[in-house]
Amino acid sequence: MRSIYKAIAAALLIVALAAAVIQIPNTKNNSHLIDGEQLQHILESAEYPTDAAETAVLSAASIVGKVHYFWGGKSFCMGHDPEWDTPKTVTSTGHSTTGTVRPYGLDCSGLVTWAYIQAGCLMDDIGNGTWNQWVKSDEIDKAELRPGDLGFQNKYPGSSWNHVGIFIGCYDEQPVFIHCIPSYDNVVVTSGDGMFNYFRRPLLGDAD
Repeated sequence: MRSIYKAIAAALLIVALAAAVIQIPNTKNNSHLIDGEQLQHILESAEYPTDAAETAVLSAASIVGKVHYFWGGKSFCMGHDPEWDTPKTVTSTGHSTTGTVRPYGLDCSGLVTWAYIQAGCLMDDIGNGTWNQWVKSDEIDKAELRPGDLGFQNKYPGSSWNHVGIFIGCYDEQPVFIHCIPSYDNVVVTSGDGMFNYFRRPLLGDAD
């Protein structure tokens, strides 16, 4: 069954990479952005530890530059969510955008959950929200990172907020992550330097 999910994710990625250029929002702070050609090289060079990790990474890569950041944004559907890009009010509290109307998309943990759902994992396997994703993963050293592992900006317990991304490989010997972040208002691929400080591997039950 997981081979079916993997094939779907690969097909989505092929379509995304074939669409001329991966569209990444303009920003003044783009020195760590990975462009479409670099991303393709990283994905082709990656050694995936499991089919679930490969499908999650390919799925996340297929929506780079295509799904807006939305505080509290989640999606539990297979494939493209028809709600994405639809104007919606931000109802989750605690953010500068709370109460505003924005194109619907994903937040950082929402991207992680959606990507692993594409791999056939249940929401309860990967976790919903950064705290749950932290709990449902094991601590690893930076040197142990494998595609599909998670990077967190802060440590739990002891933090009231966090940011999470999916490790996909290295570029110029630097770890690279796919994540959805408000400063870019989109799903992007960047170096993890200075952003991700704690590294963990999803438990995922008996997912292969």
